[in-house]
Amino acid sequence: MTTSRPSPRSTPPARKDTGVPSARAAGEALFRVAQRLERLLGGLAAEHGLTVFQARALRALHDTASQSALARQLGCTASRVSIVTGELEARGLVRRVAAVSDRRMRVARPTEEGSRVVDAIGAGLNARSPLSTALSEDEVVALYGLLAEVEAAPED
Repeated sequence: MTTSRPSPRSTPPARKDTGVPSARAAGEALFRVAQRLERLLGGLAAEHGLTVFQARALRALHDTASQSALARQLGCTASRVSIVTGELEARGLVRRVAAVSDRRMRVARPTEEGSRVVDAIGAGLNARSPLSTALSEDEVVALYGLLAEVEAAPED
């Protein structure tokens, strides 16, 4: 049996007692949107010969100062970061340089080509993401605020 997905702008299943969407329904909708964005990112990354993880790592290298911070941001181990950084370096998308704070440490930074790839993937996401195409600017701002609150909530 196939279940139908809520159409854009439709109301998700409501709690029987109040008619208000449940946290579960909201969570399920969030998962569906995240999967859709992941598929979109996967297609855009593949256009540049990258996996989703490589694309996420390359983007994160623009903002992250250390390999350990990158591992935390990507939810993986430092050894996985080292592997993906090596893969990106072999493709000419990153280079390893001495850290400013400690010249003995090496940090990965995007090359000009790596930055170009990040910009191209970002432009594709912006043009094709339902966050850009289905929501107004005010709705995106409101959604960002709500997601930031959820993200900041302590983990159990």
